[in-house]
Amino acid sequence: MQLKCTLAICAFLVVADATACNLSTGTTPFAVAAAPAADAGDGLRAPVLEMVSLTRGINGRASCDASGLLTVSVEWPRGTDYKLRDLGFEFRVVGGEDRLSIFPKAPLTGRVDGRRSEFVFLWQDGPPAQQGPIDLVVEVRAVTPDNRRGPPAQLRIAAAPGS
Repeated sequence: MQLKCTLAICAFLVVADATACNLSTGTTPFAVAAAPAADAGDGLRAPVLEMVSLTRGINGRASCDASGLLTVSVEWPRGTDYKLRDLGFEFRVVGGEDRLSIFPKAPLTGRVDGRRSEFVFLWQDGPPAQQGPIDLVVEVRAVTPDNRRGPPAQLRIAAAPGS
């Protein structure tokens, strides 16, 4: 997956600067019911999280050069009442300052491979001279179509400018 993202970014490096960065992240909004449902009980568990990669923006002339790219892997535990393909995931910053707005407010789905799903986030990061450090704690929880939310898992996302 990381190789695919790298190849996609390289392909964009040869595109003229006239167009905005149009890199596809593979994440899509997850539709949920308007009213929250009752607690999910034992049917939902906390996911297992891993930061796969984080690439900061660079100085360059291509439209995606100043973009940051974060890939997070979510593994769904065995023995639950739900399949990964039937769930969305909510990403919420609970520690640190989210001035870059990396994570959308609505639940998302990502590319599913067995019990794992990868979520790719793209944001306007700027060149290294304009970047600040990233130091966030992100809470991730499963969301069902009827708006039930499972227990959260947390992941620390940290990166220095230019990394």
